[in-house]
Amino acid sequence: ALKTAAFPLHGWLTEVMEAPTPVSALLHAGIINAGGVLLIRTAELVQSSAGAMAALVMIGGLTALFGAVVMLTQSAVKTALAWSTVAQMGFMLLQCGLGLWALALLHIVAHSLYKAHAFLSSGGAVRAVAGLRRPGPVAVPRLGVVMKSFALSLALYAAMAGLFALVSGPKSPQALALGTMLIFGVAYLVAQGLADAAPRALTRRTARAALAAAAAYFTMQLIAARLWGPWLPAAPEPGPLEWALLVLAVLSFGLVAFAQTMFPLWAHHPATAGLRVHLANGLYLNALLDRLIGGFRTANRF
Repeated sequence: ALKTAAFPLHGWLTEVMEAPTPVSALLHAGIINAGGVLLIRTAELVQSSAGAMAALVMIGGLTALFGAVVMLTQSAVKTALAWSTVAQMGFMLLQCGLGLWALALLHIVAHSLYKAHAFLSSGGAVRAVAGLRRPGPVAVPRLGVVMKSFALSLALYAAMAGLFALVSGPKSPQALALGTMLIFGVAYLVAQGLADAAPRALTRRTARAALAAAAAYFTMQLIAARLWGPWLPAAPEPGPLEWALLVLAVLSFGLVAFAQTMFPLWAHHPATAGLRVHLANGLYLNALLDRLIGGFRTANRF
């Protein structure tokens, strides 16, 4: 949990942003993956315990959702990337808990490449944003548009799942549930394209992105299974506990994605401003943990 910055031991990762950017890139693209790699190396042992798998799902899902929500409130580029890493590592733990070991390993490799590039190019992010020209109103989707975007995204995902099932056989319930969580992020993009103020070019671009994301998910599953599948255990048949966790995870990710999509409509509410301050500080959980550990050390010293 410490190596993967899992909740509630994630605070150390967000406190090392004072390091030079190349050091941050190395940390987030390499060292942070050590815990995940160790977990995958012991996949057969971990998967033999239903309790361990359930704990990975709950801790990983909570870490992913918490990190993603806090990331949206950050104003500094490097701090936002740090919380992004917390969310990504949580999602990787969730994949391990679902028994999708090959996808978890693929996630580690892809995240390393993405995060190294993101940190090394973070210096030009402010300049790039300052150079943007945004004439006209910003596209803010209404409730009806948001519901429509979620329905369209899920329909697209179902169609893509059926197509790939004809090619490579049916997917496990865990893989289908994971894809549903990912498609909620696609629904957010689709909602931006369907908003009243969105130009047609944006609508077409988001439609292409949604189609590409759904196809890429199943394609990457095939690649991961071909590369690492023979050496890693297959996802177990879900029992009552596993089904309950699958439903809980899908609903949780769906609610967070819905809240994120609707956030522009709530942004000017006074309660939202106060909540944003608390979220930007990670709900002060790291400060509480530091105080708890400091008190424990002081008590043991005497």
